[in-house]
Amino acid sequence: MKKTLPLRQNYEFARVYQKGRFLSSRFVVLHYLKRQGKQMRLGITASRQISGSVQRNRVKRLLRESYRLVEERVKPGYDLILVGRNTREDPGLQGVMPDVMRLLRRAGIYRDQNQPADEPATAQHVDSRSQKP
Repeated sequence: MKKTLPLRQNYEFARVYQKGRFLSSRFVVLHYLKRQGKQMRLGITASRQISGSVQRNRVKRLLRESYRLVEERVKPGYDLILVGRNTREDPGLQGVMPDVMRLLRRAGIYRDQNQPADEPATAQHVDSRSQKP
């Protein structure tokens, strides 16, 4: 995670939980809050209902790796919290990563492949060569 800083303090998590919005899927819950500036911050937690520290840590590793793989396409300027949910099956990276991408898209934080990094999602591309003087 090159550009993203961690959320570490309890008050930082509390601010995102209280003032932000959230979306949920089968394996992951995404809490997000728009912030000033271009810096990204990420917090990763696992539900207390996941029994055993080994399983909770595994879920957190899967969430961290999923975010690392899509980090370059996440729009800057947000505080994000990824929460692993308790499920009966063991999802693996192939189950968690699509959920993370889907939630980021639904939140409007994920840039599509053809969208440049510094332009907003609503910008229209105009080819100057096709315009006549």
